[in-house]
Amino acid sequence: MTATAERAAVLDIAERSIQGVIGNDSDELHAVVHPRAVNREARTEPPAARGRGPRAFAATGSWLAAAFDELTWATEEHVIEGDLVVTSGRLSGRHTGDFVVWTPDGTVERAFAPTGRIFSVRQAHFQRVLDGLVVEHWAVRDDQGMAMQLGWIPPTIGYLVRCQRATMRARREAARSGKASS
Repeated sequence: MTATAERAAVLDIAERSIQGVIGNDSDELHAVVHPRAVNREARTEPPAARGRGPRAFAATGSWLAAAFDELTWATEEHVIEGDLVVTSGRLSGRHTGDFVVWTPDGTVERAFAPTGRIFSVRQAHFQRVLDGLVVEHWAVRDDQGMAMQLGWIPPTIGYLVRCQRATMRARREAARSGKASS
């Protein structure tokens, strides 16, 4: 395989993993994510997303799908350096469900009630690809820009009340499903 073909194959794997998470496609993630792969961004995600491998990456996809419809990722630029693939682009979607943020110890910290608003923010995803599989992921995201577009900040009193109710719902659901809920 030529160096150009190898670079194209590595980029394809990285793109497929992003699309697999965004599209909540467990089968695709099992095809491109190593069984021991780690997502370094999972610290505020549900406990199931903090594990390793395709199931943890799929849990991230399920978490996002529960809060956002119409999720799309569009890569605008990429850089490949050895086994590292950096993709820069836009994540867009519509906030239609509770977006639950988790604490480092795996409990529900808070939930943002759906606003129905659309967001589009720039992100950069860093993925290490070895032997044709993603083994590591981390990202740089514009979370503040997303929060402003979705109406999370500055919050109104009414929205704060809705978020408190959403947080209580998330904690009850976590308790019912056996996850931590403090």
